[in-house]
Amino acid sequence: MSTAVAFVVALVLGSVARRVGPALGAMDRPDDAIKVHVSSVPWLGGAAVLGGLAAGLAVEGWPLPWAAGAAIGGAFALGLADDARNVPPPLRLAVQIGLGLLLAAGGLAADALPGAVLAWTGAALLFAATLNAVNMLDGMDGLAGGAAVLSALGLALAAARAGHDGAMTVALVTAAAAAGFLVHNLPPARLFLGDNGAYALAAVLAVLVLAQARTAAGLVGAATCLGVFLVDLLLAIARRAVGGVPITSGDRGHLYDQLRARGLSRWGTLAVCWILHVAFIAVGVRVADTTTAVAVTTVAAAWAVALAWLLWSGLVTSGRVRR
Repeated sequence: MSTAVAFVVALVLGSVARRVGPALGAMDRPDDAIKVHVSSVPWLGGAAVLGGLAAGLAVEGWPLPWAAGAAIGGAFALGLADDARNVPPPLRLAVQIGLGLLLAAGGLAADALPGAVLAWTGAALLFAATLNAVNMLDGMDGLAGGAAVLSALGLALAAARAGHDGAMTVALVTAAAAAGFLVHNLPPARLFLGDNGAYALAAVLAVLVLAQARTAAGLVGAATCLGVFLVDLLLAIARRAVGGVPITSGDRGHLYDQLRARGLSRWGTLAVCWILHVAFIAVGVRVADTTTAVAVTTVAAAWAVALAWLLWSGLVTSGRVRR
C-alpha cells in the first residue's frame, strides 16, 4: 500500500510541477557549454519525489528517525537554494558535511569503522559524496532517476536479507517515489530532478546505506549498491585531476557524455549505464551479509575491473572540460 501511495503521489505531483515550473521561473535552460537538452525544462522534480516519499512513509507510520528526516529535508532545501541562486561550492560542501554529521549525531554513523571519530567522519563523507555523485549523474534524461530506483531496490533486498525491516520499507517507498518521478523524466524529459531532487534522493540513499553500516560487510555491500553513481564520481575526480582543472569545474566528460560521444543512442547509453549499475548492485547485495574479508575482497575486485575498463576505454582522459 505504501509503495502504491508513494508512486501515485510522486506521479501526480510531477504533473503539477511541470505546470507550476514555468510560472515560477523554475526552468533549466539549455547551455551549449555544459548542458545537453535543447529546450527549457522545469527543475522541480524533487518536490514530486519528496512528496511521494513523505506520503508513502506516512502510511507506514513514519519509520525514519528524526535525524534522517532532518538531513533529507536539509538536502532538499540546499538543492532548492542551489537551483535558484547557485550556492558557492565551499558553502555547499560545508552544509553537506554538516548534514552528514547531523545523521551521525542522530544515531546513523558508519559504526563499522573503529572509534566514534572515524564513524562520524565516515558518515559525513559518505553523505556528501552521495549527494555530489547523484547530482553529477543527473545530466541525461532518465539516468539518475532510473539508477536511484535500482539502487533503492538493491538496498531493500540487502536490508531484507539482513532482517532490517524498517530500512527495507523506506527503500521500497523510495524506489516507488523515484519511479513516479521517472515517468516524467524518461527521454524526452518533461521534468528534471534539479539539484533539489538529486540531493533529496541522494540523502535517502545515504541514509539507507548508513542504516546497514553496523558491520563492515553491511557498509561495504550497501555502499556498493550506489554503483554507477560512485563510478561516475570517481571518473570525474580522476578526469579533472588528469586534466589539471578544479574539481568543482563542470564538464561534458561524464560517463554518459562519453558513451554518447562514442556513438551510442540515448537509450543505448541508458542501457549500458543501468547494466553496469545492476552489476554493482548485485555484488553489493551478495556481499552485504558475508564476512568482512569476503566483502572487501569481492568489492575490491569489482572496482578493479571497473577501473581497468575506464582506463582501457580512454574515459579518464577524454571529455571536454569547461574551465
